[in-house]
Amino acid sequence: MKIALFLITSLIITGVALFFIPQTHEYVNNFLTLSFDSAIWLYYMLLTSYSLPIWLLLIISILALVTIIKLLLLLTNSSKEEFTKYVEDSIYGAKWRWKWTKNEIVNIECYCPKCDSVLVYDESSCHTRYTDVAKTDFICENCNSQLVTSIHGGNKKYAINAIKREIERRIRTEEYKTIIN
Repeated sequence: MKIALFLITSLIITGVALFFIPQTHEYVNNFLTLSFDSAIWLYYMLLTSYSLPIWLLLIISILALVTIIKLLLLLTNSSKEEFTKYVEDSIYGAKWRWKWTKNEIVNIECYCPKCDSVLVYDESSCHTRYTDVAKTDFICENCNSQLVTSIHGGNKKYAINAIKREIERRIRTEEYKTIIN
């Protein structure tokens, strides 16, 4: 009894709060109207006599609902941006791979173009003031500590952001399409 009273009180407070927010008033009103109309429709459909057993109609309805939901999910997945298939490229002489999360580049990793192992970075020039050039070196430990590439301008964070900017530039100019195809 206490739980039911709590739920009813929560719904009333939420309803009143949403009623006074101007942007949501129309959406809440439409949702409540649709819910009420759907409940009335369902009530009349369940009271109507059919030549088929009700359990068969329920199974057909559930399967139809599942099919509609799958179609909607398929449509939303197929409407993903084309550039999200662009997940690998050679930039500054090294192979870079990344993932997409909500149209944002994440998990950028640098790989050796020869042996495909993950490169380690050396940003020691960024931590000393005795040098004029701040850079990050990407080194392959598998290929006898061979220097694969250097990105001038700052530490590893700067280098990763420089790669992100280059990826975004290639998407803007549509250069990435030649790589995907």
